[in-house]
This record gives sequence, C-alpha cells and structure tokens, in this order.
Amino acid sequence: MKKSLIILVLVWMGGLAQLAASEYTKLLKNPDNDVKYAAATAYFENGKYTKAITLFEQIAKAFRGTDKAEKILYMLATAHTRQKDYYSGAHYYNSYVQTYINGDHIAECRYMLGYCYYQQSPEPELDQTATEKAIEAFQFFLSMHPNDEHAEQVKGYLHDMYEKLAARELANAKLYYNLGDYKGNNYRSAIVTAMNAMNDYPESQYLEEFAMIVVRSKYKEAIKSVDSKIASRSSDALDECLYFRQEHPQSKYDKEISRIINHLKKYYQSE
Repeated sequence: MKKSLIILVLVWMGGLAQLAASEYTKLLKNPDNDVKYAAATAYFENGKYTKAITLFEQIAKAFRGTDKAEKILYMLATAHTRQKDYYSGAHYYNSYVQTYINGDHIAECRYMLGYCYYQQSPEPELDQTATEKAIEAFQFFLSMHPNDEHAEQVKGYLHDMYEKLAARELANAKLYYNLGDYKGNNYRSAIVTAMNAMNDYPESQYLEEFAMIVVRSKYKEAIKSVDSKIASRSSDALDECLYFRQEHPQSKYDKEISRIINHLKKYYQSE
C-alpha cells in the first residue's frame, strides 16, 4: 500500500514538473515582453535565478531606455551573483554603475562589483588582474560611500588583497635571492623588489620577511663584490643589520643577524 502511494506521489510530482516545463517553454515563446518581465521578476523573487536570467536576457534590449531597464540590469547582476557566477555578475554590475550613477542601487552595485572581482581573485602565484580590479573598485566604493554599512567589511577585503599582492612580491624577492649570481646580479633585484614591497605594503605581515631578504642580499652582494666595492657594500650591509634589529628587536632571525655581522667584521678585517 505504501509503495503504491509513493508511486502515485512520484507520478503526480512528475506531472507537475512537466506542466511547469511546458508553461515555461510557452513563456519563452510569448511575444509579450511585459508578460515575460512580470514572470522573470517573479522567478527572481522566488529564487529561480536560471529561469529569471534567461527571460531578462531575452527582454533587456526591448526595455532599454525605459524605467524598467535599471531594475532588469540590477536583477540580472544579482541573479548571476547568487548563483556564484561572479564573472557574469561583475559584467552586469559594471554596466549598472557605468549607466546609472544616480541609480536606486548604486551603492550596493559598487560594493558588489568589488565583491565579484574579490571572489575571482586567485592564489598569489597566479595573474592578479582580478585582485587589482577588486582593489580599485573597493577603493572607489569607500571614497563614494565612506559610511556605508559595508565599509568596514570592505576594509577587511582590501587588507586581504594587499596581503595577497605582498605574498606575490615576497615570492618574487625570494626567487631573485635564490637565483643569486646566475645570469646577472639577482641580489640587487631581490633588494629592490623587497624594498618596494615594504613601501607599497607598510602594514603587511611579511615586513620582517622582506627586511631579512634585504639583509641577506646585501650580505651576499658584499662578500661577492670586487675589491673596489667591498668596503662600501660591507658598510651598507652592516647598517642594514643594525636597522633590522632596530625595527625587529625580538626577531626569530636574530641569531642569523649576529652571524652575518660577525662574518662581515671578520671578513673585512682579513682583507
């Protein structure tokens, strides 16, 4: 008896699904754009985003220049984002903020544009175009809406992305250092990369790592120098060690700094 009831329920549900599919197919072919707009809005409000997107994309051109065009663009952007399609979401949010600078949803769309780029931001070793777009969008959002409810959250997102860019620069600086003297003065490249990163990301958690790369690179550069540059480079390396200790007095690298200082002093006393 129970099995028969279950079969009847499944058949009934299947019939409803077929009926719904049939109605939706008819709706797609309906020439009345107002009917499609009403249906798409209802689908959107009920969380049926795929169907809403299909209908909105069908009628978007027909409503261009009307008072419904802004809402269609907003719902398209929102529907894509709620389906975690951040690429399409960014496309539509960008269209919105470029077209409706005084729109009803301008603050939300500026925030969501940055958020879509943020969600596309990859691991540090990959291309960071999306990260840079997110930073640009969020900075603009904060400049236009400093007191918005999302402002503090945006600051957190910005911190995350600056750290990602700093991590990328740290990897680059380490690469130059590890390459050493192979095909050119990579120690100098490591120094420049690390120092630029410290200037660009002054609140980064990697500041000590960057500073240590500078110390190591100047040390290596000094002990591998030609005679005419030994004195000036050794002095520069020693100064860098003292500066490191001043900036990072309880560093985990303190013993290494001591070894470098002692070696530099002994090395140049023997010259």
